[in-house]
Amino acid sequence: MPRTAAFIFFITITLWSKKINHFKHMETRFTISLSLQVPNGKLPYGRFMLGTEMKVAQEIFAMLKGKNEPIQGCCIQLELLEEIAALPVPIGVLNCCLEDLKENIAIISKEIFRISNLEDDGFKTLK
Repeated sequence: MPRTAAFIFFITITLWSKKINHFKHMETRFTISLSLQVPNGKLPYGRFMLGTEMKVAQEIFAMLKGKNEPIQGCCIQLELLEEIAALPVPIGVLNCCLEDLKENIAIISKEIFRISNLEDDGFKTLK
């Protein structure tokens, strides 16, 4: 292999290994995305940030009401996403009606407040 090609190969491998190492240290976040199912596809309109722990996010998502299969008529989709390097990866989907959504928002809000009070790392109450 000529010296120039070997040097370019070395630089390429070095850059890729640094990029892979960078992704290993990036923080993973978990969110629940809300979207309305419309004839043209999905219309996203809300998102809940659940933190960085998969177990906690999955426990909260398991509490929610809804069905795995689409519901006829007006359907709201809740999607549990793992965001790695700001790229969303779906790991769970629920479809629900408006009544279920109301209860789901209450559950998510209650759990976020419960977790933030337990961790007490920067969350301040309004005065």
